[in-house]
Amino acid sequence: MILILASEDSSEAQWVSQILANRGMSPWWFDTSWFPSRASLTAQLTSFGWHGTITTSRSVIDLQAVSAVYYQQSQPFTFPVGLSEPELRFATIETRFGLGGLLSSLSARWVSHPSNVADAEYRITQMTAATAVGLAVPASILTNEVTPAKQFIETQDSGAVYKTIMHKIVSEESLVKLIHTTRVDSCTIDRRISLAPHLLQHNVDKAFDARIIVTSRGTCLGVAIRTDDSAARQDWTTRYDRLTYEPVKVPDEVARKCREFLAALHIEVGVFDFSVDSAGTWWFLEVNPCGAWAWLAEETGLPVAEAVADLLTEDNTPCPV
Repeated sequence: MILILASEDSSEAQWVSQILANRGMSPWWFDTSWFPSRASLTAQLTSFGWHGTITTSRSVIDLQAVSAVYYQQSQPFTFPVGLSEPELRFATIETRFGLGGLLSSLSARWVSHPSNVADAEYRITQMTAATAVGLAVPASILTNEVTPAKQFIETQDSGAVYKTIMHKIVSEESLVKLIHTTRVDSCTIDRRISLAPHLLQHNVDKAFDARIIVTSRGTCLGVAIRTDDSAARQDWTTRYDRLTYEPVKVPDEVARKCREFLAALHIEVGVFDFSVDSAGTWWFLEVNPCGAWAWLAEETGLPVAEAVADLLTEDNTPCPV
């Protein structure tokens, strides 16, 4: 039995669930936001691990019977209205470590395990791993000092960009704003940089962007993302309405190094973002172990959901890198 551990409205999880259904399987689904308002659990520790059930409005999940888990990020728990702040804090922490610990301890194949996903989300760790496997990474500096930042920017022949390390969303004056990849000049750097580490990178003079989905079994599916919009050329997430998509052949060497990257960080699926320059160099930007791909599969017809379903249903023999 396969467990889908994802938000109820996750497009990626819905695609995978449908593929599994087409193959005659009925996966269990659990959205952590259902707990404890719409779900309950009981489990006992045995010499073979925790045995018990999670009961939802959809089904009763037999924890011992779970053979594989498709994980697409946990959602905030939903507690009864009226709890005090101390009560809410206590319930949240106990649920995180109780329910989270129970699920994490399942003896099943994870795609991918939450602990490995959490480690892989550190962008600085990603860049280290990408460099170690030989992927091309734009020249980068991490600093909260004015002088090194200015010096770095001034030495980049096609300019430099600022990228957030983790949070791309900020709230200011009741407005939610997205922080996109932004061109920076040395004159814009001032002492405010000292408040946090800032990641600056060489600005790749790109021909197009690419998002590729790579699995530990060897699948590598690439999509070229093109635009004639100047803002979207800098960061394609600024103008989805000005983008075009088409399948693209990923160079064998890049695909191999991406599989080595997955093995190094112990994750089963990676949604990689690259910029490709006019010389044909694929520049690694970042990877998301639970990244979005459903709209790309819909636009291009690429069998991404099938590749994920294969991971969940085939044996655990890893593909040679």
